[in-house]
Amino acid sequence: MIYIGLIIFNNVPITFLLFYGWLLFVPLIIYMIGGRQRINLKKHLSVQSLWVGLTSGIIFFLAIFGGITILKDSVLNVTELKLILAEWNFTGNLVIWLMIFLIAINPLLEEYYWREFMYNRLLEKVSARQTMVITSFFYSLYHLLSLIFIFNFPFNVIAVFPVFIAGIIWAYLRFKLKSITASIISHSLADLGIMMV
Repeated sequence: MIYIGLIIFNNVPITFLLFYGWLLFVPLIIYMIGGRQRINLKKHLSVQSLWVGLTSGIIFFLAIFGGITILKDSVLNVTELKLILAEWNFTGNLVIWLMIFLIAINPLLEEYYWREFMYNRLLEKVSARQTMVITSFFYSLYHLLSLIFIFNFPFNVIAVFPVFIAGIIWAYLRFKLKSITASIISHSLADLGIMMV
């Protein structure tokens, strides 16, 4: 979906519709067909999950915003990035809505898809450790498609490794806390760091 949106259509809004449509509707269809139960919100909302999510999220925010700010000249070509974002229709008032979407909706959908839907499906077949690695690998793999254009080589390829590590951390939080709340909050603050850059 990201390839179709960014490479074929060169358009961020179309990419969002395709990608997030997939993240939202595939689990819904599978659950409707399989008759699985809904998420127990009380299980996911705990003080510990909120605290861990905020703490890890602040660390992610500072690492992303601080790291890219310090390394900006060596990892980013700002002029080229602005041209790419304009080519992808990531301009004007649309930017504000896309930023809000990335900070508020993206973490919900990605964490639900990877750390709840895929996590539970894989956990039925492999160990928790393998589940964390597999979901994190595929989570980081599709980020490569957007990172290739945003960062200079070799940083565009290297940037996938922190995404993988973030995926592992969020999967571990899911495993340890038996909740996706911490990973959603942490992911949201990480995305805020990216948007601030």
